Amino acid sequence: MALQRLPMVQFLVQNGFLKQEQYEEAQKVAQQTGQTDIGKVLVSLGHVGEREIARARAQEQGFSFVDLDRMPQIDSAATGIVPEKIVKQHNAIPVKKDPDKLYVAIANPADLNALDNIRMASGMRVVPVVALPAAIEDAIRRTYGGSEAATATPTAAPGATAPTPAASPASF
Repeated sequence: MALQRLPMVQFLVQNGFLKQEQYEEAQKVAQQTGQTDIGKVLVSLGHVGEREIARARAQEQGFSFVDLDRMPQIDSAATGIVPEKIVKQHNAIPVKKDPDKLYVAIANPADLNALDNIRMASGMRVVPVVALPAAIEDAIRRTYGGSEAATATPTAAPGATAPTPAASPASF
């Protein structure tokens, strides 16, 4: 049975990441500044962290979220399938391999060019899972080495509610 998708803000409120008053404040700020991305406003105000926004957007779009910063180890059988050049080019890293599927952490699961290139390189069906861009870069650096990927690690915004455990590779 498929889980019900919720709008991003409803997901944040329902899961205790955001209070209704904080959302209303963010709406006012967005209106005053002309910012159309309410997620960016919520993060800039310190009401929620980037991780919570990414998780909420992923579920809203029907994708799983993987928290690479809290993932003990990436499946080496998965990373060995896709050449490092393609991984770095698309800032997308394979995290789990099933017999017929390759789960790939990517910031934008709608990047069909990246997913198609990974599918062609791997010869497998590619299932995108959402992750933070900086966490993907860090995982690429840890897994493949080199200095092309950034070393920044995302952190929750001040005052953000502690996140509940994110999806683990075994749960996609």
